[in-house]
Amino acid sequence: MPGAQKKGPDWVLSDEKRRLDLLIATALLPVYVPAIAVGASVMFLGDGKAPFFWQERIGMNHVPFKELRIRTMWDTRGRDASRGSTDPRAPHRGQVLRKVTVDQFTELWSVYRKRMAITNPRPLLPYCRGRMRDVLTASEYTEWDWASTLGRPGMYSTFGNESIGLDAEDEEQFLRRRRVCDVEDVVCACLERDMKILGDTAKIGWSFVRPAS
Repeated sequence: MPGAQKKGPDWVLSDEKRRLDLLIATALLPVYVPAIAVGASVMFLGDGKAPFFWQERIGMNHVPFKELRIRTMWDTRGRDASRGSTDPRAPHRGQVLRKVTVDQFTELWSVYRKRMAITNPRPLLPYCRGRMRDVLTASEYTEWDWASTLGRPGMYSTFGNESIGLDAEDEEQFLRRRRVCDVEDVVCACLERDMKILGDTAKIGWSFVRPAS
């Protein structure tokens, strides 16, 4: 692929990465669309509440956008939806959907609309960005803020994969690890890192599906 040797911010902002995102998104459609239907049905049959909702996230250059989500919590009133698959506010069925990332599959729509990428730091709610500012030092926050809004936010990221193994109750550790991973995802960005993130995501999803098969 021409331009695939670009690194760091040059890769994050490249036309080559955007074309790759569209190619991957199209390839995933036959798998993701049925999975979305199943995930939404699981949530609806569990409590009879609407399985989809729109949520504001902060995107590239700090521009807010509306993201379509599958509900994984008891309701959609929480300000913070970024504490991983073990978030105690989510029922068991919601935690399962998070572990296999089905709740993120609807974000393909945002990829097609140029609001998101397949891989990059994940987009956060405004409240969550405020918590990052509270926990980090001024210099740490400035660096993370740059990395998290330089390009289109991603469906998948290094931290997204690691967060499954972190203690969601230890907020400071959780957010500090997010900073490190998000900055590395931008500073070390390249085609190979994108493929590793996707490969790690697939392995994690398969590890939860395989025992039930």
